Amino acid sequence: MLFNRHWLAILGLSAACLSGCGGGESAAPTAESGASKASASNEQAGSQLPTASIASAGNAAVPEEDDIKIEKPKEGTPEAKILEMTQLWLKPFPETDDVEKQREARRERNTKIIEMATDVIAVTHNDKEKEQLFNIGVHRLMEATFQLAMQGDQDSVNSLYENASALHSKNPKSKAAADAGWFVAKFADENAIRYASQDPRWVKEFSRQARSFAEKFPQDQNRALALLNDAALSCDVWGLTEDSIQCYAAIRQKYPESEQAEAAVAPLRRLNLPGNVVDLGGPTIDGGFVSVEEFKGSPVLIVFWSTEAKNFVDQSKDLIATTGKYESKGLHVIGVSVDTDELAIDKFAESSGMSWRNIYHADPAKRGWNSPVVTYYGVQNIPQMWLVGADGKVLSTGLQAKDLDATLAKVTGSAKSKPAATAAASLSDDAPEKKTEKK
Repeated sequence: MLFNRHWLAILGLSAACLSGCGGGESAAPTAESGASKASASNEQAGSQLPTASIASAGNAAVPEEDDIKIEKPKEGTPEAKILEMTQLWLKPFPETDDVEKQREARRERNTKIIEMATDVIAVTHNDKEKEQLFNIGVHRLMEATFQLAMQGDQDSVNSLYENASALHSKNPKSKAAADAGWFVAKFADENAIRYASQDPRWVKEFSRQARSFAEKFPQDQNRALALLNDAALSCDVWGLTEDSIQCYAAIRQKYPESEQAEAAVAPLRRLNLPGNVVDLGGPTIDGGFVSVEEFKGSPVLIVFWSTEAKNFVDQSKDLIATTGKYESKGLHVIGVSVDTDELAIDKFAESSGMSWRNIYHADPAKRGWNSPVVTYYGVQNIPQMWLVGADGKVLSTGLQAKDLDATLAKVTGSAKSKPAATAAASLSDDAPEKKTEKK
């Protein structure tokens, strides 16, 4: 916390502390799918160095004319410190198989960068002419703090959030504030990737930070859209339906003209299905046609699957046996295969004993992830099971294999009496098994 407090003291928490750091919309690094790489952030900040500094670092070609001289920044100046930070960031770590030595080398590097970034911020935060240097200093500070936070340093985690909050409070339209907010969202994203299977709360935190970033920095459209889209997908995969809906809805509300807004229509249509009638049908692999409508009055299980989805293949024996047990009690099953090879489906059905009627198009252009049913409802991960009640209304779009037997017993009237809370829990989407995402 030493550097964080020092920096906050420099800013003075006064109304004028960021007066020289206006809200110019300079280019910002775009968040990559899942989680952005630190090197991308490094390249972004490095690309903003004054020309002389870049040339001195060997990162730009220098004209050979005799009358052109590019001097190295004077020692102790913000330009010199930024150049030194960039060189330190690019310097390779000593080769070693000792994990602790690697961690310590990273910790030492990031600590040094924080010290130098803090010095840069101290002498540039009130100088409009040095706004670019201030922005780079903040970026480097947040970048190094992020790295330490990812190593598990709790003081750095606190600094990451506190620094972002301080910058936004003093100048919410500044590029520095947007950079800081992005690193906070990125931290949540990285932890969601690491720990979602153990603690889905990190996925919810990523969703919250993505929506917060878009709310605070709507002008930073590229990064806001990337964060919202990634968060929506992550929440969808892990069964956090409401959070996913909120992220997709934010995309459509804040950036209605974007490609992502158009792409959000399909998953929103699917996520809002529970409690509504589903319109689903298509040609079958044997040349017939099947739809949910023809089975009205009976429960219907819809299974999105593929012979290439390991999770489905591993579960298929139990799934087929369980659904078979309830088909005699009125259950109907409709499969939606995302395979492109008809022979693969036939071979799997024969070897597994699958008797489901599967929606599958004769037109190769409408197979796989291009299946009209898949694209219309924005299905992005498999296996996936939807349950439709006898009244034609969707009960769940996230039914899990572990809950299948008890849930089908309930909807077919085969279940023994049990407390209402337990019965309701069998339809919960809040604790999904690990799924296979669309590739």
